[in-house]
Amino acid sequence: MGDSKQTVFLYVPCQMDLFQAETVSSVIEVLDRLGQFSHYEMESTCCGRRFFMEGEMQYAKDLGYQVIKSYTEYCELHKSKFPVVIPDTACAGFMRRYYDLILKNSTLPNELSTFVSNVRELCDYIVNVLNVNSLGNTFPHRVFYFKSCAARHLYPDNHAPETLLKNTRGLDLIEDTEVHGCCGANGRFPMLNPDATEKMTGEIVQRAYDQGAEYITSTDIHCLQLMDAFKQQHNVDLGIIHIADILKGEE
Repeated sequence: MGDSKQTVFLYVPCQMDLFQAETVSSVIEVLDRLGQFSHYEMESTCCGRRFFMEGEMQYAKDLGYQVIKSYTEYCELHKSKFPVVIPDTACAGFMRRYYDLILKNSTLPNELSTFVSNVRELCDYIVNVLNVNSLGNTFPHRVFYFKSCAARHLYPDNHAPETLLKNTRGLDLIEDTEVHGCCGANGRFPMLNPDATEKMTGEIVQRAYDQGAEYITSTDIHCLQLMDAFKQQHNVDLGIIHIADILKGEE
């Protein structure tokens, strides 16, 4: 750890960790450019959100407790409190809104409060904590920004992603205010309702395509992965990219 760098406790969503490790590298590179040292705790494997959505409360509690335990032990080791930076609004929003509910009898109140109060989605952290509105990155493409259900409801009033995209050199941003629906990437919904999911995902991909987008981006990895599966199945000429990969900039 460099003495000149601020340490952040980087929490990586399980779907990103398992299936899109290159985006994790982008997150770390972006933070490094901003003078942030990313500590990634290998034991923090899942926030419990999916289990909570399924009603599996004990699993959700056990996983949430492990996340807070890892964070607390790291803070105690270094005798300091650290920002918890998460490149996903669904996980960040779930922790901020529901950890108090599901973990109030599982961990010490001060530990729980400290953790929850330090949770920040990646773009929110960059813009509203570090006070950086532009990363000097370049991405010369027409990009459709999908504001997910989580970004609108679990982590509301966060306009940092739009700010960073608008200040990306060469990026032509499409903000579709008429898209208020869900893409379908919600727990078991896609598996139990494949036809409905196909329609929901297809409508969003179609709107992006019709507006001349080259890429669809979002703050939520599970939404992007579902859209990517749809576009591959239907041979749609669109790139699907997490916002962190845009903020890293093209080589």
